[in-house]
Amino acid sequence: MLISLGPLLDPILRDLRLPLVKGGILSLGFFLGRVLGVLLLNFGLARVPLKSILLGVAWVQAAALTVAGLLAPGLWPLFGALLVTGLTAVIPNAISGVWVGAHVRAGTERAMLVVFAFFALGVVVAPLVIGAALSLGATWRWVLIGEAAFSAIMAAALTTSRLPDVKGRENLRLRQLKETAGFAPRLLGAMLAAIFFYVGSETILGVWLAKFEIDAHGATPAVAAISVTLLWAGIMLGRYAIAPLTHLAAPSRLLAIFAAVQTAFVLGTVLSPNLVSSLVCVFFAGVGASVCFPLVGGYTNRFPGWYAGVAFSGMMLAGTLGSTVFSYLIGPVAEALSLRLALGFTAVLSALVIVLAFALHRVSGESATGRL
Repeated sequence: MLISLGPLLDPILRDLRLPLVKGGILSLGFFLGRVLGVLLLNFGLARVPLKSILLGVAWVQAAALTVAGLLAPGLWPLFGALLVTGLTAVIPNAISGVWVGAHVRAGTERAMLVVFAFFALGVVVAPLVIGAALSLGATWRWVLIGEAAFSAIMAAALTTSRLPDVKGRENLRLRQLKETAGFAPRLLGAMLAAIFFYVGSETILGVWLAKFEIDAHGATPAVAAISVTLLWAGIMLGRYAIAPLTHLAAPSRLLAIFAAVQTAFVLGTVLSPNLVSSLVCVFFAGVGASVCFPLVGGYTNRFPGWYAGVAFSGMMLAGTLGSTVFSYLIGPVAEALSLRLALGFTAVLSALVIVLAFALHRVSGESATGRL
């Protein structure tokens, strides 16, 4: 669901006769829901086993997507359905990182890369399926209903799965947040800032890239959906390729290099004179974007015990806030200036990640190979 709004944005705006600026409101609904989901998981669900949480959010997401597909007659009912969908969609993301941070104490960076590579695989497949459905005549409503059915299938599959819980998990309180921040305040601050800007840049591309290819290069909805697939194919490939290199260079050094690649190819995507060159640049922008979240997530092993999970939850919150703010702002900026200029703002955010990579190197105490 995370990537669906991009391929579906143009059909939704056309069907509901909404101006470009309203696209920001739709993305605001979904990503604001993700903010609320992170807060709910960390402040209200500690006594609920992780497996039960996953089952619950899968069924609620199925219901919300059904409402969005069948019953939402206009902007604000769809906003509400997307908000609930965002809330349920973020919780499995957060649980995966909290689980790795708590259970995998050696090779955390590699474990994060593997987990989020499978996440990227799902995001690569989804736009292909959506593009094919649109090209065969399906409406955006039927796509959402199909995703509701998939959520129900996942809930049924989870029923028979086994998932060891995280010992010592409890609802967060101000005391714990202060203790986590007090353990390594500059490190935590640099991690949260890097994730805020990175996820903001990733989300801008995920939500607005397909619309850009349609408006700037006349792409069909199916081809525009493929542009999102290429972005996430680059992200998936980068995450698989970088895993063997985590023992050879410091995470901060790898982060700076790949963020620079993202910055360069985002500019290439925006400035490309034709669709083919734009799609090529999209793929390499994805390769550049691939490593930020798992590499920064690897720094959670600098925090003791359960506080590693608290730190990762802080990353999830920072990322969802970045998604909410920047994906919404693109709508008004595109309406006032142009979608090309608005999309180019993504390069500014990835350039800030380069700066923060050097800050992470200084405050983490890592050597050239990343060891403490």
